[in-house]
Amino acid sequence: MRLIDIYARYHRGGLWVLRGVDVELRPGETVVITGRNGAGKSTLLRVAAGLLRAGRGQVRDRPAVVGWLPERFPAGQPFDVRDYLQAMARVQGLTEAVAEARIMAFAARLHLAPFLRTPLRSLSQGTQRKVALTQALLPRPGLLIMDEPWEGLDAPSQAEIPALVAEQVASGGICLITDHRGRSGDLGSVRRLGVEEGQVNERLGERVSGVVGEERAAREANEEPNATTSFERLGERVSGVVGEERAAREANEEPNATISTDMPASSGPAVGVAPVKGGVTTTPPGRHVIEVVVQASDSPSVVASLRAAGYDVRAVRGES
Repeated sequence: MRLIDIYARYHRGGLWVLRGVDVELRPGETVVITGRNGAGKSTLLRVAAGLLRAGRGQVRDRPAVVGWLPERFPAGQPFDVRDYLQAMARVQGLTEAVAEARIMAFAARLHLAPFLRTPLRSLSQGTQRKVALTQALLPRPGLLIMDEPWEGLDAPSQAEIPALVAEQVASGGICLITDHRGRSGDLGSVRRLGVEEGQVNERLGERVSGVVGEERAAREANEEPNATTSFERLGERVSGVVGEERAAREANEEPNATISTDMPASSGPAVGVAPVKGGVTTTPPGRHVIEVVVQASDSPSVVASLRAAGYDVRAVRGES
C-alpha cells in the first residue's frame, strides 16, 4: 500500500495538516506513528483508512478490508453490544454463524461477555473501546488501523493488544497504530514513522518514539512542553509501587537528585516521606511511596506541577 505525495486538510481553504507525505506500508508489518498531540497522526490514519479524502496525492493498493479503531466510539446508537457487532459483521459480509463465533471469541479475550446485551449508550468509555476494537477485528482486515489502542482499556485487555497485533501481521496483514504514550515497546519488532509539522518520515520516527522521545523532540525545537502534559507523562513514568518506568533528572538540580513523594491520603496535608536507608526508600505498612526522578533538562514547572497536585516533595540537594 502506498501513500503518494499526500496533502490533507479538513476544509477548503484551511491549513494543510499533512503536506507531501510519501509512505509505503508493507504486508506483514506493524507501523507505529509517533508525534506530539496535534501533529497530524490521526489525520494520517484517516487518510490511510479512506475516511478522509486527500486534497492532493494518491493512495494506492489499499487492502479491500479495513479494520478501523477510532479514538472515540459513536455510542449513541439504538443497539445493544451483540446486535451492533452482528450488524457490523453483516456490513463486512460475514455470515451470522461466523460473526457469532468471532464475537464470542473476542468477547472472551477482552472481557466483554457480561456486556453483550447491554445498550451501547449505557456502557462505560472503557467498555465502549472494547466494542470498537472487536468490530475492527471481526472481518479479519487486510489493514488494521488503531488510534491509541491502549486508551481506556483495563489492564487485562491492554495486555491482549500485542497478541492481537501479532496475529494481524502473521496473517500477512498490515497494522497501523498511533502511540503517544510509549506503549508500542510491548509490540516487539515495529517500524516507526514520526509526524511533525505535516511531514512524515522514519528518521523522525526513530527520534520521536514514545513519551520520552516526544519531550526530547519538543526541547530540540526549543519548545517548552506544557507543564500539565509534562506532569501527566511523568506520572506514566513514575517508579515505585506502580512499577512504571523511572524518569531522569530535574532542571536546576544536581545530577541524580531524587525527589521522593507520598501519594496524599486525603485532601489535607500530605504525610512526610518515608525514611531513606542506604539509598533505598522504605515504606511503612499501609503507605505507598513513589520515587520520582526527573531529567536535568526538564522544566522546573514539572516539580511545581507535582507540588500543585498535592504531593509532598522533600527538599533535595540543589533545590531550595
